[in-house]
Amino acid sequence: MFGRTKVSEPYTMFDSSSRYQPSDDFSYTTTNGGTVTYNADQSTVFHNVTTDSGSEVTAETFRVFSYQPGKSLQVLQTFVFAPPQENLRQRAGYFGRENGFYLEQDGTDIYLVKRTKISGSVEELRVPQSEWNTDKLDGTGPSDRVLDLSKAQILFSEYEWLGVGSVRMGVVLDGYFVVMHQFNHANYIDSVYMTTATLPVRYELTNTGATASASTQKQICVTVISNGGYFKPVLLTTAIRGTTQVATNYVPLVSIRMTEGRMDSVIIPDGIDLSPSSQADWEWALFKNATITGGSWVLSSPKNNVEYNTTATSMTGGLKVIDSYFTTTNQSSPSLAATTERNWGLQLGRTNSDTPVSDVYTLAVKTLSGNGNIQSAMSWHDLG
Repeated sequence: MFGRTKVSEPYTMFDSSSRYQPSDDFSYTTTNGGTVTYNADQSTVFHNVTTDSGSEVTAETFRVFSYQPGKSLQVLQTFVFAPPQENLRQRAGYFGRENGFYLEQDGTDIYLVKRTKISGSVEELRVPQSEWNTDKLDGTGPSDRVLDLSKAQILFSEYEWLGVGSVRMGVVLDGYFVVMHQFNHANYIDSVYMTTATLPVRYELTNTGATASASTQKQICVTVISNGGYFKPVLLTTAIRGTTQVATNYVPLVSIRMTEGRMDSVIIPDGIDLSPSSQADWEWALFKNATITGGSWVLSSPKNNVEYNTTATSMTGGLKVIDSYFTTTNQSSPSLAATTERNWGLQLGRTNSDTPVSDVYTLAVKTLSGNGNIQSAMSWHDLG
């Protein structure tokens, strides 16, 4: 517009690699002999299936990625598909069980697929390579290149949602972004083109029937970028717990998790407040996926995407993601306020299954000696 060139600053919302161990950003499922292995020399996770029909591996990020209207969401993922063979289906893309877009190789046939649940049931539009509208990558397109999915690929997909925008998909070749196909929707459809653009990254390797040989698909790296930055002001939601007596074992004070049926919400813990009313040396921590005992889960408002528990009595296990100390004396009893400043790395995730299980974050406190009384609160961003 007005003869001006526009540029946008990339804002990385997520990245994943497997340099020294398999990425812990993905939830893996295996069926009928499928396995997941790791090759440290290649910094790569291998998805392996046998020759049996139904042998399968799926890999899906625990987290989904928040799309902001007016910003282009760009996903880049690297992989190597197994050599094609009859009854072997492979997929990679930005999609879940109900919505999204992905690249598929089924036998030797290659497709770009749109998956949507706008009708109430999952439907798919499968565009074969011969019908791609920008570069078919069969040697006849503008790039003069032929797509070989048994070689390493950088797949990119870009999302202009706003409910009815366009989606571009392609690969990076010799440093250039080569668009294969653009799905256009505005002025063509009378609804949104998929339920949401807040989705996970996913890979699949599936035997749709018996195959002649075992197969291995290689999962390498992923990044999700919001072009033009990301800023979405939201009101914080807070759960408060009254005076609680604690001793030298951690006591769970406030826990949060995503509500059943809303596991694709974007929830990020933000604020922690601790107000002691007795003299003590304290240690506090934020735990991920500790097992808490007792209490009850309460549905938060106004969005109802989160449940919280402020009455649990004990806890075991879990990963300590934040840990610190503070002291109160007869002369000074300061309150502690800490913030994660919308740390995307703390976003709640969920497992890859038909009945996903949410991550749980628990604010816990203990004294270094003796007993103490403390009041507590934890707040979070609910980005929908």
